[in-house]
Amino acid sequence: MTTLSPTTGSRPARRRSTVLPAAALSVLAVLVAVAAVVVHRGTGRFWGDLAVYRVGAVAAAGGDGALYDVIHRGTDGIALGFTYPPFAALLLQPLAYLDAATGIGLWTLASVAAVAAVVRMTLRAAGVDTGPGPVLLGTVAVLPVFPVAGHLQVGQVGLFLALLVMWDLTGDPDSRWRGLGVGVAAGIKLTPLLFVVYLLCLRRWRAAGVALVAFAATVGLGLAWRPVDSIRFWGGGMLDTARVTGDPRTVLNQSLHGAVARIGDTADVRAVWLPLAALTTVAGLVVAVRCVRAGSELLGVLAAATTGLLVSPISWHHHWVWCVPALVLLVVRGRRNRLAVAVAVLLWTALVASAAWTVIGLLGVDLHFHGWQLLHSNLYVLVGYAALGWLAWRPDGARADGEEGWGR
Repeated sequence: MTTLSPTTGSRPARRRSTVLPAAALSVLAVLVAVAAVVVHRGTGRFWGDLAVYRVGAVAAAGGDGALYDVIHRGTDGIALGFTYPPFAALLLQPLAYLDAATGIGLWTLASVAAVAAVVRMTLRAAGVDTGPGPVLLGTVAVLPVFPVAGHLQVGQVGLFLALLVMWDLTGDPDSRWRGLGVGVAAGIKLTPLLFVVYLLCLRRWRAAGVALVAFAATVGLGLAWRPVDSIRFWGGGMLDTARVTGDPRTVLNQSLHGAVARIGDTADVRAVWLPLAALTTVAGLVVAVRCVRAGSELLGVLAAATTGLLVSPISWHHHWVWCVPALVLLVVRGRRNRLAVAVAVLLWTALVASAAWTVIGLLGVDLHFHGWQLLHSNLYVLVGYAALGWLAWRPDGARADGEEGWGR
């Protein structure tokens, strides 16, 4: 006579509780990708950044010297050129052989998968369940926030960079390859170089060295592949912010530079912005280091990421996809702190509502930077400084007594 384990009957139920959310997550990614293709074919609009990546990939595939001469002009009349290092164009080569619709579908599919991966890494770093159920709920919750929705709308690369950095800096602290993700991310887009400074401030010399070697390798690969374009980019082209935007005051530029420009209502604010940016960099990195010393690697990474977003000359709304791990962390923290839940709900609502910036732009309404409009147009900058201020006061994230440190 065979005796059944009391847990045997529950195994199919547990299996279903794992398989069904995983299947739902896959279906969600496919549905969002299909919707993106349908919207593109029906309107011919959006996905302008992905179109720039594609024309850049095509130009680079055609030979050396043309990468930074190509211009994509969207249906909105805005002309955009390729602004990333040649190494990025090398990674983007598959786009040169895909039509626009196929590229949009695959890019959107990969982007949703990246969101899910960031959610999972955040949950793991926070020491809670990383099963497909919580990951599915977190992914569904963050898709409507404007940094993520706007990222999907234009076909940006920021989610993949955040994923690389999260994988690198919240993973195994003893890995000999720590720093690799930061170096590769910086080779694609320069802004993650701030994380090298972050590692140096933490005296993680090996990880910083690995990051710098990896970054140098990306530069070397780009130079070997497209020497003329590489010399042009590293010889000064990377400093030409006019290729990114003609006026930093645009509301979608949620950086300190953009905020100062809007407050002064002038594009030339270097005399004010540079010292403020330097002060913010130092203060933000101090906060990041204090968070790590207080026991939270994840909060340190988020503080460093927020610092980078604030001090970069141009930080578009979709660069703020770092709100994804921040929101997930707040919800996790809310299991023991109702205030964290309230902050998460308030922040989520504000980030969703900020999509009004795009609606206003599509309607051709001009924003006047004074009064409530000035506060609204600098929303992400204000949230970023508020977050750094809170962490400066409570670098441990104000966790409850006896609670595990986040990201340990």
